Amino acid sequence: MRKPVLVLIVSSLFVATPTFAQRSTGSIRGTVRDATQSVLPGATVTVLNEETGLSRTVVTNAAGVYSVPVLPVGLYKVTAELQGFKGGSRTGVVLRAADDLGIDFELGTGQLSEVITVEASSLPVKTIGGDVSGVVTGEMVRELPLNGRNFLQLATLMPGVSAPDALNVKDKGLLGGSDLSVSGGDVTANMWTVDGANNNDVGSNRTILVYPSLEAIEEFKILRNSYGPEFGGAGGAQINIVTRGGTNRFNGTAFYSGRNDALNKTNYFLEKADQPKEKLRRNDFGASFGGPLIKDKLHFFGNIEWNVEDRGTARASFVPTAAERNGDFSGPRIAGCSPPIPVDPVTGEAFPGNKIPANRLSPAGQLYLKLYPLPNVTPAAGSCNNWVTSVVSPIRYNQQSFRADWTISQASRLMVRYTHDTWKNNAPNVQSNLWGDDPFPSVDSNWDQPSRSFVASLNQTVGTNGTNSLQFSYSANKIIITRGGTDPGLDDQVFPLSAKQYGAQTSHPVFWGGQGYGALWNEAPFLNNQDLFIVKDDYSKVFGKHLVKVGALATLPDSRKNEDTDGNGSDMNSRFWGSAGLNGWGSNTGNVLADFLLRDMTWGFSEASTSRSAQQRWRDVEFYAADSWQASRRVTFDYGLRYSMFFNPYTTDNKLASFVPELFNPALGADPCNGLLQPPGTNWCKQAGAKGGADGPNRSLMNQDLNNFAPRLGVAWDVSGDGKTALRAGVGQFFQRERLSPVLSIATNPPFVSTLNGIRKLDTTAEPCDGCFGTTLGAPQRGREVNERTPNNWQYNLMLQHEVWRNTTIEVGYVANYGRNLLKTHVANQVLSGDINHNGIDDRREYVVTTPANADLRQFGVFGNNNIGIWDHSGRSTDHSLQTQFVSRFARGSQFQTSYTLSRSRANFNLADSGGSPARETATVDNQNPDLDWGRPATGRTHIFNASLIWLLPSLEGRSAAVRGIVGDWEVATIVGAATGQPLTMYTGSLPGLNGGPSGTGFTDNQMPNRVASEPCRASGLPEQIVNPKAYTLDGFQLGAIGTARRGDCDGPGYFQTDLAFYKNIPIGGNRKLQFRWDIFNIFNNTNFLFLVDNYIMNPTAVVLNNSDPTKASAITSATIPTNFGQATRTRDPMQMQIGFKLLF
Repeated sequence: MRKPVLVLIVSSLFVATPTFAQRSTGSIRGTVRDATQSVLPGATVTVLNEETGLSRTVVTNAAGVYSVPVLPVGLYKVTAELQGFKGGSRTGVVLRAADDLGIDFELGTGQLSEVITVEASSLPVKTIGGDVSGVVTGEMVRELPLNGRNFLQLATLMPGVSAPDALNVKDKGLLGGSDLSVSGGDVTANMWTVDGANNNDVGSNRTILVYPSLEAIEEFKILRNSYGPEFGGAGGAQINIVTRGGTNRFNGTAFYSGRNDALNKTNYFLEKADQPKEKLRRNDFGASFGGPLIKDKLHFFGNIEWNVEDRGTARASFVPTAAERNGDFSGPRIAGCSPPIPVDPVTGEAFPGNKIPANRLSPAGQLYLKLYPLPNVTPAAGSCNNWVTSVVSPIRYNQQSFRADWTISQASRLMVRYTHDTWKNNAPNVQSNLWGDDPFPSVDSNWDQPSRSFVASLNQTVGTNGTNSLQFSYSANKIIITRGGTDPGLDDQVFPLSAKQYGAQTSHPVFWGGQGYGALWNEAPFLNNQDLFIVKDDYSKVFGKHLVKVGALATLPDSRKNEDTDGNGSDMNSRFWGSAGLNGWGSNTGNVLADFLLRDMTWGFSEASTSRSAQQRWRDVEFYAADSWQASRRVTFDYGLRYSMFFNPYTTDNKLASFVPELFNPALGADPCNGLLQPPGTNWCKQAGAKGGADGPNRSLMNQDLNNFAPRLGVAWDVSGDGKTALRAGVGQFFQRERLSPVLSIATNPPFVSTLNGIRKLDTTAEPCDGCFGTTLGAPQRGREVNERTPNNWQYNLMLQHEVWRNTTIEVGYVANYGRNLLKTHVANQVLSGDINHNGIDDRREYVVTTPANADLRQFGVFGNNNIGIWDHSGRSTDHSLQTQFVSRFARGSQFQTSYTLSRSRANFNLADSGGSPARETATVDNQNPDLDWGRPATGRTHIFNASLIWLLPSLEGRSAAVRGIVGDWEVATIVGAATGQPLTMYTGSLPGLNGGPSGTGFTDNQMPNRVASEPCRASGLPEQIVNPKAYTLDGFQLGAIGTARRGDCDGPGYFQTDLAFYKNIPIGGNRKLQFRWDIFNIFNNTNFLFLVDNYIMNPTAVVLNNSDPTKASAITSATIPTNFGQATRTRDPMQMQIGFKLLF
């Protein structure tokens, strides 16, 4: 099968079939009329690219209409000629990606030699199409101050673009991210392309593969709402980067910029802790060069870039003292932070002198606590952090890219581009936006992500008014994680080979933390790779006043995503989830540190026999048909239909299993395959000795959704008839290829991995009691709904755009987005409200207070306290926004742009999750009342304002050389951003002495406290105290009830930042100049707090119930909440400066 496909691809690129690429090109069309407004058939229209010499000539049809599609972006001259009429010419026509420019001509009678030339506006009002879109020009990309040389920051300047606090638009690779919400969409719903080639990491849909260098970007366009049927694969925005090609003139750049922390301000938290500022050494350098190999025929452009950075990263946590590590709890305590004084489980009393006797200390436990660093500061008022430091993290990035454009003939053009990125972050890694590593530097991970992007596109015309495009693209990346750290050998001391049941050289067990102490985990080893092959073809032809387009897209059979199945520490790492009792089940000390240190204390644990890697395969096939009809001189209708078949992913070895609650058979009890679907004909469950297991409908275990018909409609009205005011409207449905990560989670189901579960001691692998160990195939963990429903969005808009004055426009409009069938989760094994065992006690209240937790209260209690997360498509969202934008081009290429968005977003999950397993952000709080999930998503910022300016000051020609050298040719550039905070959702966390959270659903992560209506959300006091801790409470909480807090009922910290740059341009002869650059990021040193997951969670250190016998308690009388609840623990960067130069020639 592979050879015929490759032959098809190769031959398609070289046969005479005409082709064109819609996403990275634009089109020019219009009508030619005479002075009486009668149409002129047979007029010759020539479009000339003034930079490359590309020329295309067409003839108007019987309706006087011409169309020149598939034009590379650039600067054009358009002329119209007809015997007996004067010629018409438009110069300075700027064509952007995906533009459909309407340029009409009115020819007066006269001689052809009489040509009337009009200079086109560089900002024409859009009079064709109902989409909402915006363009970031190459000048903006290269001249605005961009921290980290990352073009993604410019996407946030567009109206309707919102980002959660976790988004990082400064970094590249895995530290960065593309999880922007556009016009109220899910952050994973966007399609990122480079020259039309898919640039999404399809596993999560929140990172991109390659980051084109600023020197290599011609422009990028963001289609934000209601775009045409030529675009597919996404329910949100389409963001296409167009790379630069060579011109008829040789040109290039060489640049360098550097940073040193001596020029920077100090991080807020480091300054507060009287710690030195974070180290920063960064050097960016590279070059670009392009030009003609054959003038007007063959052009090239290439670039190379390196980013070399050593970044100090602030880390802070609450850690054990040296005395506590040796079992001494008699020292000073941190009020509101330190856990309770430990109690000896043997006597029920405190240890003598609050010290664990030396002969009762656990050597393994002492080693385990060495993974925590020692305290180095006294906690500031209101904080628990007694360890604050800055580690230096090495970040390395380089890119090479090459593009060639060959104009084979006037009717044929071939473009080929290849880009290679390499990003590395060795230990101690930066951690932000990475996963699976704790903040402690002794045992850390090295992260590596190489990426590639290739595209070949052959564009040809057919006859005088037809055009076709065939494009092949290849997009790929890898994620490789290996072990590192300041003391990586400690890992093997903590958990030596002799302590591992299966003898694998894996990292130390994962400990999930507790009582204010952070989790201990290490991600290494991990491997992920993606290879995406896509071929697409598009054809367009003019029929009278109709421009008809049809096309198709398909991923090829070799497209694949291979990934280790566990993103929370290596798949084979043991898990320690809590102390169980001394020498078996029983009482613990009440202090998590003492539990580690007390010899013979047992811990709940599990250890897997092997690591699984899911070798995923899938196919996408899409078709579309569209028509752009010029109904009258001033009204254009654009309509069409796209049909998408997103075939569900499967694995090459067919080792998948999915839990389906309806298939559960009580008679099979805890059989590991009870309720599981398996690929038909595999018989995995029977081979493993299990009794359950049923054949699924196909290899993917889901019925295919084949109903993805997406209608699109747009209308544009040239209100005044002169192209200066347009009223546009659009509506359409948009289906999304959802991320592939859910397949990873169902690949962890039985019967493919053997797991040792139970309770064990830290110092020995011996079984502490009869029946304390059990080797099983496990129990069902995850499932997917059998009847697939494709996520989709309905998008609407009504926009008014007006030319205020030449090269200046304002746009204002209403934009709406309705998400349906979005990817969400629920816990199938939730404890329901009711009385399943008929003992007169509500099951949820009984579950909270019973020790150990009574799994029989769950719906599938035979599987124990497994939550069994199910991926479903119950997600929904709405967004209504006012989006405005003002854009002006003025003297000497200066540009000013500003935007404002007023938004009202609602959803039943946070729209910012891209994970591969059910989590607090996506899981239904109460399966019996799913409407409780409805609220404000994390992406729903109410107000967003952005502005940017590039101002080229006069060169002062005519003044003396000294004056010109000192005062002339300066340039000022700035970006200003401001936004209200992201909506926050608060959670209870686990309650000491109880089973998980107070609501008793069995899934602690998404249980919410009560909201105190009389208390405001915002707090007074410490600047970092973002949320008023009095606004939420557990006091009086009725056990088994659902808290009254709701999704997004308080706002996080707002955002305000100004970046400013000064450039001095020095002409050095010809077209050469030297530019000295001084960039200042966050010039006013505004402290922008980040409110991430750190302190969403209350995690009380102690609770008092309304009955001394917990099993009879019905409510919480009081709870002791750590004083850092509601506090931000991170900020965006303080003020930083950068000095550099650029040679342009």
